[in-house]
Amino acid sequence: MDQGTAPIALGHAPLADLRTIDFRSPERDFWADERALWGRFAASWAGIDEAAWSLPGAAPSDAGGSDWSLLDHIGHVADWQEIGLDYVARAAAGGRWPTDDDYEGGDFDRFNEARRGPWARLAPAEIRRRLEVGHERLVALVRTLAMDTVRSDAAWGWVHMVLHGHTLDHLGIVEPWADALRDRQAEGDPLGPDPRTGTGDEAADAAAFQAADAALFGQLDAVLDSIPEADWTSGEVTAGWTVRDHVAHLADWFDEGHRVIVAFQATGAWADDPEEGIEAWNARAVARSADRSRDEVLERYRAGRDRLQALVRTLPQSVVRDPLGWDWVYDCLHGHARKHLARLGPFAAALQP
Repeated sequence: MDQGTAPIALGHAPLADLRTIDFRSPERDFWADERALWGRFAASWAGIDEAAWSLPGAAPSDAGGSDWSLLDHIGHVADWQEIGLDYVARAAAGGRWPTDDDYEGGDFDRFNEARRGPWARLAPAEIRRRLEVGHERLVALVRTLAMDTVRSDAAWGWVHMVLHGHTLDHLGIVEPWADALRDRQAEGDPLGPDPRTGTGDEAADAAAFQAADAALFGQLDAVLDSIPEADWTSGEVTAGWTVRDHVAHLADWFDEGHRVIVAFQATGAWADDPEEGIEAWNARAVARSADRSRDEVLERYRAGRDRLQALVRTLPQSVVRDPLGWDWVYDCLHGHARKHLARLGPFAAALQP
């Protein structure tokens, strides 16, 4: 079968298969390809905690700098979209298409390395915002060009490569790195400095805890809101567990954490883990929600979270950051939720059209 018309699912097929496609073939639907690969790229970091974005190790620098992070890669794609807006607009207005010599004489490794700094200082959310805005603007601009122009020798390398050609290149690094980060996150790796370590400043440490808590639950809430009601029970997020099971499980531990903290306030002693064992306790607790609707589970999840957060705000940081206290306070709140975000995020992303 001709490579240009091979029925390869761009959103799910191995990247090696995608690289066999002649995207320049006139038989290809340029914009369908662009939508599919953009969607795959935008889904690649689903479920990853903000703290993981700056972690080095995604790939070595090709210009002798420090290892690149997820943030570096996504910022780099956003940067080239903004560069592309300039050169596509100039060409569309009758100017020339660029040549390699316009960028450090063709030394793109050195050119790209020199542009890392400003992006590395941005928050992941700001990079994602600029990426999305730049992509929308670039797509709208390229759509003003005739497809014969897009596929021409002068333009193809600059249009295709700043759109889906570029995302395809970076998926080869971003996807395996993001998978590794999610696996570590699901196991409780903080993917950065120990979050329990404070500064000794009561107000600053309380504010830092609450900011991390708000950021994580903001991510998780956005994921849950994106999942259609039918999919809360129709597929497994992890072996044997649906979305409803994961959310009910989080609510179970909000309630348990609240109970244990109240008991600590009364007795000065932290409780041990359930005698029956964590797995047995989890299974028994989740089973209680097996007949509950999405709305019922969400209501309990949000009410339990709000109640636990309010209680935690009354605790001094010496209690919150005590090793035993941390195991209940952090691990029943966003420390626990980030583990489940690592699995719920990709599940939700796969449902998007």
